[in-house]
Amino acid sequence: MAASASQRTLRPLYVAPIGKGGVDIGINNITRSVRRAGHDPTLRRLPYLHNFLPMLAPLGLGRGWSRGHDIIQGRSRVAWALKQRGVPLVTTVHHLTTDPLLQPYSSPQQRLFYRLVEYTYDGLSVRRADAVVCVSKYTQQQTALTYGKLDTTVVYDGIDTDVFVPTEDWARTDHGLPASDGRIRLLFVGNRTRRKGFDLLPAIMDRLPADYVLYYTSSFQSVQAAPPHPRMIPIGTPDRDELVAAYQSCDILLFPARVEGFGIVAAEAGACGRPVVTTNASALPEVVEDGVTGFACRRDDVDDFAARVLELGQDAELRRVMGQRAREKIAGSFGYDQLASGLIAVYERLLG
Repeated sequence: MAASASQRTLRPLYVAPIGKGGVDIGINNITRSVRRAGHDPTLRRLPYLHNFLPMLAPLGLGRGWSRGHDIIQGRSRVAWALKQRGVPLVTTVHHLTTDPLLQPYSSPQQRLFYRLVEYTYDGLSVRRADAVVCVSKYTQQQTALTYGKLDTTVVYDGIDTDVFVPTEDWARTDHGLPASDGRIRLLFVGNRTRRKGFDLLPAIMDRLPADYVLYYTSSFQSVQAAPPHPRMIPIGTPDRDELVAAYQSCDILLFPARVEGFGIVAAEAGACGRPVVTTNASALPEVVEDGVTGFACRRDDVDDFAARVLELGQDAELRRVMGQRAREKIAGSFGYDQLASGLIAVYERLLG
């Protein structure tokens, strides 16, 4: 009798053009989690250009690129170009750039590109794939509204909760961020874009006392301007270990993003035992439980963000309790175990 999918080692092939954001982190997490679950995944990276010309992906992968794999998976921008006869295709929808929440924070040129190009690519993948995975309930809803696709599966993004961990005593460390006179250390992690709410940070800092400082990543941008506020301190582009140290060295993650398909930064900070002040919009409330693991503020309301940061800054015990609850929530719901088990269930269903 042939072995069932659950009794054999699966060999999924993940194809991902190099990107400039959380999708890159996500595909690495997928690969690591499935390998940790005892399977044999392969991750193939392609040059950045393939994000815009995914039809060139098979050429870039070389002859016989799909041989020896029983599943092919790619993000929705590129998966449609990876369809091969006899091998099930899975696509992951991380977020849709045609999301109405994003439109006010995009330039006219971006909106035109999203509508003419990304809408088409995402739609092709959703239609051609044998299974569609969405990284949050919010993303699942947007996929249904945009493409009419109802038979999708939610598999939340997962992080390595053995790497993103709190300190032993839950206290803030001092080695992960540059020295400053700040009593309360805030941290922002992400691209310096309006979608991430970076433009709101100076106004929020204006409403906070002088002993609050905000550290922020330089992210993937090649040219960095001077700090937009005297109490904002750039920390460059940290690698994974440096990022863990930064989370452990802050008091609060401040993340006023307008639209997130999941919110991996909020999950990472929570896993490190840090409360998160973020936005009550898109998928972020699925990661941050308002009043329990942090605060979810009204979108674009700098007074609300400042008030919640101040509330946490004035109460060390509240920060500790929320940080502990955040760690419990992330470790229980968004770790590698749930990520791998969710994807493997999809693969087993496709393989019969």
